[in-house]
Amino acid sequence: MSGRTLILGLAAGYHYGDVRPFLASLDRAAYTGDLVFFVSKTTRGLERMQAHGVKILPMDRQPGLEDVPCNGLRYFLYQEYLRTCGETYDRILISDVRDVVFQGDPFAFPWPDGVCCTLEDASATVGTCPFNARWVREHLGEATLTAIADKPVSCSGTTVADHDAMLAYLARMTGLLLPPSTGECMAGYDQGIHNHLIHTDGLDNLTLFDNDGPILTLAQTRGEPAVNARGEILNQAGRVPHMVHQYDRKPSLFKMIRERFA
Repeated sequence: MSGRTLILGLAAGYHYGDVRPFLASLDRAAYTGDLVFFVSKTTRGLERMQAHGVKILPMDRQPGLEDVPCNGLRYFLYQEYLRTCGETYDRILISDVRDVVFQGDPFAFPWPDGVCCTLEDASATVGTCPFNARWVREHLGEATLTAIADKPVSCSGTTVADHDAMLAYLARMTGLLLPPSTGECMAGYDQGIHNHLIHTDGLDNLTLFDNDGPILTLAQTRGEPAVNARGEILNQAGRVPHMVHQYDRKPSLFKMIRERFA
């Protein structure tokens, strides 16, 4: 894809080994766009991350965000960065960084304009997944959960958009993240908001890709994914996705990836 590209991630509390598969696989994919990690004071191995071309920025908390979990705080950080960076990007990927590997340049896929989100395996719905159900119910209410309970889960850990669409998405997310939900097992409540938005027409110009598309999300899939003779991970359609997310949920795959990028 022509034009400026950007990947944004949060590496709070991680060490270099946690994110090496992300960075080394991105290098292997010959990615040449911009890459920004927000880090905490406990993130270790910053110089080794920077050797991969990562721009490191502090995970500063603005007043009023003291109680927002890291998963939610990242949306405020990304929003402020895009507002002030002085660049306009053709495509932006916001991504988890500990459990994602690349099998190609993520922007080599022809992402349409607007917001692009990924659906997990169809076997799980928002209502049947105990984590997603809790996040929606406890933060947005029982009525909101009922309205989307039969919808497939979309993972908030990988979202692609053009610059203006990403800012609009982040505005909607940050607007619903406050006041924060700080109860038990609520650190991921941002995903409840994400699913509420995509399943209630809360986003303009939205495109949803299933697990046979450019991103393979593994948490809800059964068994280990297939791997071809070149060591590439395949989706259920037998194709090579550009990105693989949640590989740590699959023991054999996790071992293979960690050995490959040791």
